[in-house]
Amino acid sequence: MSNSVATRILDYIQPRLNRRSVAFLLCLLLSGLFWVLTSLSKEYVDEVKIPISYQNLPDDLLIANQPTAVVKAKVKGFGFDLLWYWLQFEKLEIPVKADPAELPSIRKKGKEYHYILTRDKYGRMESIENEQLEILSISPDTLFLKFTPKFTKLVPVKLNADISFAKQFGMVSDAVLVPDSILLIGPKKDIDTISFVLTETQSWLGLNESVTTEVALKKFSALSFVRFSQTNVQVELNVVEFTEGSVMVPIRVEADRPEMVKVFPSEVEVKYQVPLSSYDNVNADQFLATVILNTKSLGSASLPVTLERKPAEVNQIRIIPPQVEFIIQK
Repeated sequence: MSNSVATRILDYIQPRLNRRSVAFLLCLLLSGLFWVLTSLSKEYVDEVKIPISYQNLPDDLLIANQPTAVVKAKVKGFGFDLLWYWLQFEKLEIPVKADPAELPSIRKKGKEYHYILTRDKYGRMESIENEQLEILSISPDTLFLKFTPKFTKLVPVKLNADISFAKQFGMVSDAVLVPDSILLIGPKKDIDTISFVLTETQSWLGLNESVTTEVALKKFSALSFVRFSQTNVQVELNVVEFTEGSVMVPIRVEADRPEMVKVFPSEVEVKYQVPLSSYDNVNADQFLATVILNTKSLGSASLPVTLERKPAEVNQIRIIPPQVEFIIQK
């Protein structure tokens, strides 16, 4: 249907397009182009926003206030140059030397601030190269900087994540973070309050395979002058398939005279989850089950069974039965 509509439109237009109408449209296009070129060749005054680039900051110092990042500048230039700027083909930037040794200072509310007068930056911007914009005025006319000594501190990274697994899947070890620690950079009074850094909250649900990904670190919104040595870490989750295993383990009695104590039953069943790949490597000799008989437990009818040793690969352990009865032979 759309093709037939387009055909009818063309059938309507084509007979009406003659040489005179084509010439008229061409003249209209040329006159519009001439008007644009004429307008762009004139000089204009306009307001633009120019970012500030702070340079030459000493390695042992930080800027401890929120410095002015962008200034408003009234500029004069030809339309072509302004159009070039507004189309983002040319980047303007005002470089500022942020070295307190080279800057004048004043005291405001009991604190020392160094300052830069932006009027010193008036004139032709050298970074524009061939495109010339004359700066007539800049607002604000003064930039204030407060300096403080730079401190660093190494802190651990902790994973903040909601993790669940598909049936019979799990992790054989804790999540691995690379790196597991980062450097904090900032004022001493701020970084002294921080003992660790969290990742942004993650959610991995129903996992049935390993995960390796980059996650962002959570910034401290109340400590805006604290920076991280890096903003992301790599997280590795080693997810494997598990199966259930069980072994019968003899019970060892810990008492003043263990040979006089008899427990019933004399062994317990230990059920566990183990990675499928390690199932054949687990045996009863790797487990140690004990009960303790002392003055406190003498009044009890049964003793709780404790697993003192187990293979590193197993988890979700259950002891059956969890308690055993005992008698003391005389």
